[in-house]
Amino acid sequence: QDEETQHSLECIQANQIFPRKQLIREDENLQVPFIELHGESTEYVGRAEDAIIALSNYRLHIKFKESVVNVPLQLIESVECRDIFQLHLTCKDCKVIRCQFSTFEQCQDWLKRLNNAIRPPSKIEDLFSFAYHAWCMEVYASEKEQHGDLCRPGEHVTSRFKNEVERMGFDMNNAWRISNINEKYKLCGSYPQEIIVPAWITDKELESVASFRSWKRIPAVVYRHQSNGAVISRCGQPEVSWWGWRNADDEHLVQSVAKACASDSRSNSNKLINGNCSRDFSNGGDLSDVEFDSSISNASGAESLAIQPQKLLILDARSYAAAVANRAKGGGCECPEYYPNCEVVFMGMANIHSIRKSFQSLRLLCTQMPDPGNWLSALESTKWLQHLSVLLKSALLVVHAVDRDQRPVLVHCSDGWDRTPQIVALAKLLLDPYYRTTEGFQVLVETEWLDFGHKFADRCGHGENSDDLNERCPVFLQWLDCVHQLQRQFPCSFEFNEAFLVS
Repeated sequence: QDEETQHSLECIQANQIFPRKQLIREDENLQVPFIELHGESTEYVGRAEDAIIALSNYRLHIKFKESVVNVPLQLIESVECRDIFQLHLTCKDCKVIRCQFSTFEQCQDWLKRLNNAIRPPSKIEDLFSFAYHAWCMEVYASEKEQHGDLCRPGEHVTSRFKNEVERMGFDMNNAWRISNINEKYKLCGSYPQEIIVPAWITDKELESVASFRSWKRIPAVVYRHQSNGAVISRCGQPEVSWWGWRNADDEHLVQSVAKACASDSRSNSNKLINGNCSRDFSNGGDLSDVEFDSSISNASGAESLAIQPQKLLILDARSYAAAVANRAKGGGCECPEYYPNCEVVFMGMANIHSIRKSFQSLRLLCTQMPDPGNWLSALESTKWLQHLSVLLKSALLVVHAVDRDQRPVLVHCSDGWDRTPQIVALAKLLLDPYYRTTEGFQVLVETEWLDFGHKFADRCGHGENSDDLNERCPVFLQWLDCVHQLQRQFPCSFEFNEAFLVS
């Protein structure tokens, strides 16, 4: 019976799980004006005024006489009827599409079709990516070697992580270790399964730290400066609350990041203390603060100065007032008194609600007829450029600390999945030319945005039942705009151009 069940499961095909929709043509002579992707099914083809319009389960395609509009459905934020015969489509990337029809009835029909098509899915399987993957698996069943990434999901994540650890030169014998405490996401659902922590920090201590950090997002190291060993780490806010709670393991972990940097710098400079400093911390060793300090005191004067832990910079993306206000909700910020050899700096970056409002103002301004007399002042009033400026300054502060001052940095905002990846990913882009290549940029986005749990579904409004407009915000788009600003200033430092960012 088990064999029969297994056999029956194997016989289920993509066209049964994700069947093609029946094509409805408004004119029998009309053909689908594009090549469909695997799993894509065109539902409607019709004529607009001076255009052919087609709608599939993936895209809206409008072919005008001299241009083509090809936009994924999940990129469309809203559709409304204007001037009786005109559809006005507002996109999440600031594009505005207008399509004119010959009759009011036809305009209304397409309005209903599009509003049904762009509605957030009621279940996750309704997303086009699942249909695409299923059909690809079926089509390429005999070509597994060529399309292994479709057949073995997840393996490239593990290899990418290991490649990055090796590329950045982490000292995995003495200073750092890879913890599997989050295997199968059992500790934190929004963190990767493997994280880098100081070698002597045990998994038991990490569990304690998780109970003290927002959403269990513990301090995890994500970048190492290949020349001086200084690192960037990220986390969620500490849950201090009005009661002023403390966590000894959290305080120890934060201090240990700076100490591990000093140990890493020493090891990579071939300055061995007492002839041997190679120890195995693969399972989380128990090197105490006393042992670490003792090893430093046994070094010569010049060596001792070189390996003293630098003062760690805790960069809080919020304003001080916002951080204090979060204490009412159980959050807060690090108290310098409890975190020796640390400096806390607040950047005053706006929250998602302010960013959303700013973007809506910018988009409205861009859709109106420009008035040369006050357009720049109107642009300034949206505050969009101001928000970009603060973000760029925050990333630059991280870069100067790591590169110029050789200091480790810990970045967080409230939960660590919006402003934190913006700052960290931008700093890594500035520090490391690898991330300015096409391949490296992909690794950067996958690592800092996907692996560390940015809420794309909620922020973009295309996830399962993501109807809450208060959760939407162009956080990732704002970051891309900053990348665009850098690419405009230093075009020769990037392997890609503006067209790559747009696509």
